[in-house]
Amino acid sequence: MSRSPNLTMRLRRLGRELRKLREDSGLTIEDAGHAIERSDSTISRIENGSRKPQLIELKGLLDAYGTPAEVREALLNLLRQGPEQGWWEAFEDTLPSTLTTYIGLEADAATLRVYALALVHSLLRTEEYSRAVLRAGRPTAPVDELENLVTFHARRQEVLRREPQPLALLVVLDEACLRRAIGGPEVMRAQVEHLIHCARNVPNITLQMLPFSKGAHASLNGSFTILDFPDPTEPGAVYMDTPGGNLYMQKPHDTRRFDATFGDLRGIALDESESVRLLERALEEM
Repeated sequence: MSRSPNLTMRLRRLGRELRKLREDSGLTIEDAGHAIERSDSTISRIENGSRKPQLIELKGLLDAYGTPAEVREALLNLLRQGPEQGWWEAFEDTLPSTLTTYIGLEADAATLRVYALALVHSLLRTEEYSRAVLRAGRPTAPVDELENLVTFHARRQEVLRREPQPLALLVVLDEACLRRAIGGPEVMRAQVEHLIHCARNVPNITLQMLPFSKGAHASLNGSFTILDFPDPTEPGAVYMDTPGGNLYMQKPHDTRRFDATFGDLRGIALDESESVRLLERALEEM
């Protein structure tokens, strides 16, 4: 079962604060586990936000860390408080339940690093392209449900324009994203024109194309997204949308592997100027 995005963000924030308190107190993860009679792995999961602490566990950790009264009360309230409403919750009746956790993480991220193998990433789609993708995936869905999802994905793109700090988006698009005629020629022309506009005019978007001529590479088996958060000490997360469901990875050895893969993909992809030229050639061919 996927956790609601507001809870995900709240637990990650709570975990960051607990880690800082533990480190300031000079205690190790082992010490913290011993203080509340829990395993080292339990403390690690609480600190990375993947496990919600019981109230008695949180109180025990705060006691062990000698937490000042005002900080203690704030963290206890953070655990007790009801869920904060995210804008996406207005769409919960039509959203796949597995997508909500990702949307919460995306809204909280500072940077997204994306490799897209077959489809243009949602944050770069035109509404017509998005509508065609959704219609193909849900051929029997009612029109109003599809339109609600189109509106949802358009609303997601506001993260690229948020103030004061817009999301930084680094994308490597495989050439396959241009060659599959989603929605027909006119839809594809408008989509490619939009990509050219983003690449040229939106400073927080870096777009590189990976042409077929580069041959085999490290991610032929699928797309992925790396989420980096504002706190540089906070571990990133890797998200993959697979036929078997949504997959999230936060273990250091997993994130390091995808960091390396993304670096390799950027290294063999065309640079930004060359990528725009490839997009312009594709547009002429359409």
